[in-house]
Amino acid sequence: MCGSLNRTFHRETVVGTGVADERVVRQHEGTGVYAGIQVEVRPLARGKGTGFAWNAGANIPARFAVAVALGVQDAISAGVLSGLELTDVFVSVEDGSYHEEDSTEPAFREVAQKATLAALRQAHPTVLEAISICRATCPKEYAGAIEESFSSEEGQIESAQSELQISSFVVTFPTSRVEQMIQQILSITNGQARISIESGGFRTKPEPPDMVNAWVSTT
Repeated sequence: MCGSLNRTFHRETVVGTGVADERVVRQHEGTGVYAGIQVEVRPLARGKGTGFAWNAGANIPARFAVAVALGVQDAISAGVLSGLELTDVFVSVEDGSYHEEDSTEPAFREVAQKATLAALRQAHPTVLEAISICRATCPKEYAGAIEESFSSEEGQIESAQSELQISSFVVTFPTSRVEQMIQQILSITNGQARISIESGGFRTKPEPPDMVNAWVSTT
C-alpha cells in the first residue's frame, strides 16, 4: 500500500523516539575503514520541519561533521516506510568514535545514514498526507448535495452555515482530491459555487498522539 503513495501529497514522520548505535568496520583494498556514531531521533510538532543537533563533542572530530550531517540528510530524504521524505523530526548526534588512520568522510556519511535509519525505525514512523482547506459558498438549495460531495472526497466539514439564500462551508480534505472535489462542486451547483483553496499542511491518519506536542513543549 505504501509503495503507491505519491511524494507530492505524502511525507513520513515519527511519533516516538529512537536511539541507534552503529559502526562501519571493514577492510577496503588493504586499508581499514572505521566510523562509529550514536544517533537519537525525536518528533517535532506538526509543521516544524526537521532539526539537527551535534552533541558528540570531540568524540567525532570536527572534520567529519559535514559528512555526518549529509548522512543524516540522506536518511531523512530516503524515508523508512515507502521512500517518502521525513518531516517534523529532530535528529541529534549523541556520541561516536573514530580511528585516526581508518576513519574517513565517506565512512562517517555511511554510518550516519545507517544509524539515523535504524533510529527512525524505532521511533514509530507513520505516513503523513497533505491536506487543503476549502472555503466554498453556494446557493442554499445545493447545500445538502455539497455536503455529500465533501464526504465522498474524504472531506471533513469544519464549519457550515446558511444566511439568507447562501450556504458557506469550511472543509479540510486530502490535497490529492482537490481536482475531483472542485469538479464535483461546480457540477452540482451548475458553476454557481465560489471556491477558494489553501494549504493546510500535513496530517496523519489517524492524528498522532498528544505525546508529540507534549515532548516539544518540554524541550
